[in-house]
Order: sequence, then C-alpha cells, then structure tokens
Amino acid sequence: MTRTGIIALLLYSMLPPAASAQVLLSGETAAQFYKSAVTQSPRAVNSGRPSFGWDTRLFIDGEVTDNVTALANIRATNTDAITFDYIAVRLTDLTPLGLNFQAGKFDLPFGNLGERRFPRKNLLYGLPSIYEYRMALPDHFSPGPDYRVIPEREILAGAGQGRGMRLLDLGMYHPGAMVFGSVGILDYAFAVTTGTVSTSSYSSDNYNSDLGKVARLAVTPLTGLTIGGAYAWGAYMQAVYPIPGNDNINNYTERAAEVDLEFSRGHAVLDGEAVYSTFGVPVTTGDQNLHVLGYYVEGKYTLIPRLYAALRVSGLEFGNVRSGGIEQQWDYNVVEWEGGLGYFVDKDVLLKAVRRETRILGGSGPKDNLTVVQLVVAY
Repeated sequence: MTRTGIIALLLYSMLPPAASAQVLLSGETAAQFYKSAVTQSPRAVNSGRPSFGWDTRLFIDGEVTDNVTALANIRATNTDAITFDYIAVRLTDLTPLGLNFQAGKFDLPFGNLGERRFPRKNLLYGLPSIYEYRMALPDHFSPGPDYRVIPEREILAGAGQGRGMRLLDLGMYHPGAMVFGSVGILDYAFAVTTGTVSTSSYSSDNYNSDLGKVARLAVTPLTGLTIGGAYAWGAYMQAVYPIPGNDNINNYTERAAEVDLEFSRGHAVLDGEAVYSTFGVPVTTGDQNLHVLGYYVEGKYTLIPRLYAALRVSGLEFGNVRSGGIEQQWDYNVVEWEGGLGYFVDKDVLLKAVRRETRILGGSGPKDNLTVVQLVVAY
C-alpha cells in the first residue's frame, strides 16, 4: 500500500463515530525534476545533481458540529518521513463578536503566506528566501571555552554558509493556542506557542521556559485589497546544554515586526511582505542586538486562459555586529529572483516551469541557480 493510502486509512480510523459528523478529505501531490548549479551555496539543491522528487499533502476537515471542527494537514515527501504539519481543534462563534478559538499545532498568524505554501497555490516552486534561507546566527550555545556566549568570530565565520536559523521558519507551524475573529473589515488574531517565528519549523518541543507570542491585525478596505501587520516576541535560544551560574536563557529574545499586502484586480495578483527582526545575542564583548530586514514581492498575471506568468523578488539585509572594536555586517546580504510560467492542463492539474537565481553578496561563491519543472495534481 502506498504511503498516501496508509495515511488516509489511519486518519479515517481516528474519526469519531458520531452520525452527525462530516469529514472532508482532499489533497494534492506534486512531482518535480530539479537541477541547481554545482556550487557551495547554501541554496544549492542536492549538491547540483539533477534529481526527481515528490511531495504529497492530505487535508482532513472533520466537522463535529456547526461550531466544532478538527483539522489536520499531513505531509510526506521523498526525503522526509510522514509529518503532521497541522493538527488542531477549532471552536467558532463563541460569542456574538464572532470570537473563535483554536488549539493544537497550526500555522502562526504572522505574514500572509497562507495556502501559497502548498504547491497547488504556490505560483512558483520554493518559498520566499525569508522562509527558507538559514542565517549565520545559531539558536544555541556551543560547548567549549567560549560556552555561555556566541563568539563574534563564530557568527562572522557562518556568513553565507546557511547553517543557522531562518528568519521565518519554513511554514511556521507550532503547537499552541490562538484566539481569532473578524469585526467588519478587520481581522485579528493572538497566539501563544512553544516557539518563536524563527524557531518553529515542524518541531513540537519547547527549548526554553518562555512562550512565543504573536499578535496580528489585518484590514480589507476594498474588495481585492488586504493590508496586514503582526508583531511576535519571545525567547529563541535553545537550552541544549545546562546553563552555568545564574544565566537565564529567557533573557535572549527575538522581536519581529512585519507588514504585508495582498492585492488582486482583473488578471493580476500581487503579494508582498517585509519583516524586521531583532535578536538579543550574548556575544564575547557583552549582549548585543543583531538586526535583519527580510522582504519579498511576488506577482502573477494571467496571459491567456489557463496560462500565467509569475515573478518573485526576495531578500535579506543584515545589520552589524561589533567585533574587535569594528562594526561589520553579521551575515552577507541575499537577493533572489524566481520566475516562471504555469499552465492548467485541467482545473486540478497544474504544470510549472521555474527558474531561480540567487546572489549572496559576499564570500567566494555568491551565485547560484535552480531550474524546476513541476506537475501538481489536486484531488
């Protein structure tokens, strides 16, 4: 039996027997061929070797009553084991104000990526670099003579290497609880989770004794236009090793503010997001705040029925760290372009051809590229 079939049977067996419950099962499978440049860039895929891959997702919505829903999103790929990305219980319309509550593992209310994280809704292939690129800053202390600090030389040596945290960690799924709702043209959400927006990923553990907090507001003043913003804060360092003395790992926090835009009119669709984050870092010369600005803008234009062209520009711009009395950037700036064509063979069958160009503005291997042909089937 295929892995997808096993997942479906497992979830079906877990559903409640109540006669009133309704279950909606849907999914999508993507198969792709990809080839990147043979470089040492952290954006190189499979060391530049041409490869085939696949990605399957199943979505389960179990409506127990009109106000109680169980949700699950399951992912399997050729390189990863079966993972529950999203599994939560949602209670809706708790008050006349339309207040809703959700608990479990869900996507954090930060930014407007939404369903564009999935291949069927993704105009191109990967996610914007602010969700995928690993920065030079680690999220834990390293054992050794400099334990209890992250030496400036370690951060600077990691510039352009892609070994540290992401600015926004992939799809930002994490366990927690959230209240959300709408009042007229205003949407709001507040979540408390076991990780921050840079250290969420698909893990379910809390690595310190703090909790991540996210607050979001979005307004839709006109049909086709939504403007949103969010603020997130919390301790991001992992207590991988016991902390000597009286050090409190919760003192080192991440604070991130973002604004986003979604606009559509006629045959054109435009989405964008900008994030400014500050990390409190215990370095050799004392605590410092390291800053980074991330952004992306992507658009789609339908050329003729079934055929569209899409383009995305994304990047990261890093602030400075003081090292040896000198201020210098703590990582190399990144600029990335991704463009392609999409053709709907059928309303549920999408064929994409995508080209990505990456420029890391420093180091010995600043250029990279990726070419992808992908076929997505929704069901």
